[in-house]
Amino acid sequence: YSSRKMRGVLKPMLEILAGVPTVVLGFFAALTVAPLVRNAGESLGLNVASESALAAGLVMGMMIVPLISSLSDDIINAVPQSLRDGSYAMGATRLQTALKVVVPAAFSGIMAAYILGISRAVGETMIVLMAGGNTPVTEWNLFNGFRTLSANIAVELPEAVRDSTHFRTLFLAALTLFFLTFIVNT
Repeated sequence: YSSRKMRGVLKPMLEILAGVPTVVLGFFAALTVAPLVRNAGESLGLNVASESALAAGLVMGMMIVPLISSLSDDIINAVPQSLRDGSYAMGATRLQTALKVVVPAAFSGIMAAYILGISRAVGETMIVLMAGGNTPVTEWNLFNGFRTLSANIAVELPEAVRDSTHFRTLFLAALTLFFLTFIVNT
């Protein structure tokens, strides 16, 4: 194999393997970030729950930043070399080419990567359930636990009596989540 063919074979395999540590990291981060946030809050004199919105936000940030940066890197590398060459031919520096040619050409793809990352964070149920504390009472405090719509559906749907008000309310929550995701993606 030539080095070009080898890169073409290895790159998809490496991208798949790169996703495995991200998922494993997310589960371990959900278990370890929560006590760290609680200890940091207590050292500042704050009343912080182990599982809080702040801990869940940190874990989800660690989960989606690699996804967004990897997709954005692929999109930036997909910008045709002829655009860069044309910019260099006109006397632009590498920084000017990157900022005024490459980023605008890749902007829609970068925004798509951002939307995919946010959609993954919204749809992620179990990590947020573990790090967020699964608290069904909503308070507007970053240091208390919470429960997302997707976690609420996952936890309560198996116990809901079919065709009851509770069952229909959970389906309304699912419909609300669907429309929110649809609006964000649109």
